[in-house]
Amino acid sequence: MWLRALICVFILCASSTLAEYAQPTLPPTPTEIVRHHGYTAEEHTVSTPDGYILKLHRVLPQGGNDTTSRPVVFLQHGILGSSVDFLLQGPQKSLPFQLADAGYDVWMGNFRGNWYSRKHYKWNSWDKKFWDFEWQEFGVMDLPSMLDHVILTTGGKKVHFIGHSQGATAAFVLLTMQPEYNKIFKTFQALAPITFLKNTKSPFVKALARMTFTTDVVSEYLGDGQFIPSARLLDLGGRLLCKDHATTQSLCLNTLFLLTGFDSDQLNKTLLPEIFTRHPAGSSVYELIHYAQVVKSGNFAQYDHGIVGNLKRYGSTNPPSYDLSKITAPVTLHYAPNDWISTPEDVEYFAQKLSNCTGKYLVQSPKFSHYDFLWGENVKQQVYEKVLKVINKT
Repeated sequence: MWLRALICVFILCASSTLAEYAQPTLPPTPTEIVRHHGYTAEEHTVSTPDGYILKLHRVLPQGGNDTTSRPVVFLQHGILGSSVDFLLQGPQKSLPFQLADAGYDVWMGNFRGNWYSRKHYKWNSWDKKFWDFEWQEFGVMDLPSMLDHVILTTGGKKVHFIGHSQGATAAFVLLTMQPEYNKIFKTFQALAPITFLKNTKSPFVKALARMTFTTDVVSEYLGDGQFIPSARLLDLGGRLLCKDHATTQSLCLNTLFLLTGFDSDQLNKTLLPEIFTRHPAGSSVYELIHYAQVVKSGNFAQYDHGIVGNLKRYGSTNPPSYDLSKITAPVTLHYAPNDWISTPEDVEYFAQKLSNCTGKYLVQSPKFSHYDFLWGENVKQQVYEKVLKVINKT
């Protein structure tokens, strides 16, 4: 209901202030953004075992294109996002550029369904079957396909993995479901990781957790397969509502960050037109439903298909929990005090379940939140310094 109301606001604003419609200042694609800032970029394509075609974006290290001896860092975006999320603040404030400046070979993945991974060998993106996935597939299909390509291309054996939000969720799934990948992670740094959700403050996720997801309910409230009802309308509305000094900016903040929380002091508001042009980047409704199930069950577990579906798929009436004892890669957790979805209580509980948690950093700013790891001001750089320190130590 709130989403429909927001769309109505977008339409009204579009009709009354179209003359003020402003195009984003950054180029449209990650590759163009990287080159716009004077760095060398590449775009790679990989396919998954179930037919999805994914894009990877690469930022080559400064000081030459010989990457044979350069350490590899792999960044994976979070919920509703894409690789472009890491790039929007430019060379001085974005993590990929800082890593490239430090001599690292930087790769950024894109999960199926976002702007850059919206092709399949059999289905078109307007087919409902295209959207029949959730974050289990991100972990067991998308990540291994992308990581295998990076290892093969670079000739390396290990990567430094950095996952934000759902990017961390998928990596934890991978390491439990296919434990052989633990040896590929030289370091694993999780920024605002989403796992257990017992203490979530997200009104959106909590509302979903109270729903019974019949086919009609899913279609009525979340969409028919794809979660974003109208990408063009959200793009238009975001730019109209979120430009600097707009009187509706607070509304914009509250709607975008209803899922994860926000802090207007930390967030770089000048980025809002750029953010809304590219984010949300597309997702399946089943990603959100899976997180709602985690809230309801209290377990970090596989997707609940109902009693009959679970018996057929898992051989039990309940979905199995992910076996966290299989995670042997060195994991460092970075988390925020004002994160509505990845709360400190849940991250700390998750840390107790890990056998190799090598670091745990709560950001020392009471208003720091989920997206501040990407688009925050000031305090975010302290987080990045810790990230670089962990990588540089190994």
